[in-house]
Amino acid sequence: MKRILLGVSGGIAAYRACELTRLFIHSGCEVQVVLTPSAEQFVSAMTFTALSGKRAMVVDDLEGGSSELYAHLNLTRDIDCFVVAPATADTIADFAAGKADKLLTACQLSNTAPLVIAPAMNVRMWEHPAVQANVRSLIERKAHFVGPSSGSLACGDVGSGRMADPEEIIDFVYEMLSNEPADFSSGELTGRHFIVTAGGTREYIDPVRYITNASTGTLGLEIAMAMMDAGATVELLETGIEIRPELVPRFTEITRVRTALDLQGELARRLPDADGLVMLAAVADYGPAHYIPSKRKKDGDAWQLSLEETPDVLASMKQLRRSDQLICGVSLEDSDWLERAKDKARRKGADMLLAVELGGDLPFGRSKLNCAMVTGDSVLAEPGWREKHELAAMTVQWIAGRLGNAGADD
Repeated sequence: MKRILLGVSGGIAAYRACELTRLFIHSGCEVQVVLTPSAEQFVSAMTFTALSGKRAMVVDDLEGGSSELYAHLNLTRDIDCFVVAPATADTIADFAAGKADKLLTACQLSNTAPLVIAPAMNVRMWEHPAVQANVRSLIERKAHFVGPSSGSLACGDVGSGRMADPEEIIDFVYEMLSNEPADFSSGELTGRHFIVTAGGTREYIDPVRYITNASTGTLGLEIAMAMMDAGATVELLETGIEIRPELVPRFTEITRVRTALDLQGELARRLPDADGLVMLAAVADYGPAHYIPSKRKKDGDAWQLSLEETPDVLASMKQLRRSDQLICGVSLEDSDWLERAKDKARRKGADMLLAVELGGDLPFGRSKLNCAMVTGDSVLAEPGWREKHELAAMTVQWIAGRLGNAGADD
């Protein structure tokens, strides 16, 4: 049984912590809730007590004996995870500053378990440099952030600021606890520079319509983060994906590309200065044969499009690469997916491909994929369901091993 300390801070999203509590309990967890005084203005402590079966706590001088004098120490003793949802801008600032004026913030200082923070606030507050500086500070201290997601906010604004869905938070916590992250503290990729691509390219039909490949860019971002954790510097070429603001400063450069031709040109320009390329962009294989420079209006007639193949960006890098560079990519297929991935690796000159099965349960946006790691003639990691962060760790470990072996041979 996992023991969860759930912190709830004051905001309209506090009501969603009720569902989060229920889901944790339903999944077999033991949940202790701690509220800030302002959170109790939105949802009473009694509600969380009823949902969790444990008395929800608000301040550190509750009745009940001398043990309550050390409530912040007792609450964090032997827990598996400290989850704060919602986390307001004020609570995040208190955590970053190391304040202990509330039971919730004091718990943060006495906690040694993984800390998961689910922010919830107005989009302008979330994007404020002070908030982002606090987020970066907590990430540097190994805090984990889930969300915020984009959408309509309680105030009427639209943008990033919604607390992540309770189901997403539950999944995030279980993934983190069940998959011990790879330890890259020794900096296996220190001094290395990589290019990572992410997202689906857009092949425009007219100024407002385009053909694309479904892609959230999440796997590319996970691999980029793992590479930077291992000491590498990373340039990101992305196609308009959502990137959490606190991650942006970690990249040496972020460049937005749209079409396959744009991506090919940027890679050709940048590849000579890199140690390798991790090509996770989902390139649209077809685009319109003719671009219409003005928006086509509805006229009651059918619209027939003539399509032509776009450049094979990954294969074109084979002509540009040096022998000491690594090139990795991804293969997404719905039949014979493993053999097709190996064939692609051979034809396109890739050192390694992440083979992903496109089954009836489409993988787009999912955290877990049925995947393998292959070269042109072998399977490096057998097929299996893996979380994207686990696949990212495997990728970085393989890259570090290849570069290390190459260095040993020089």
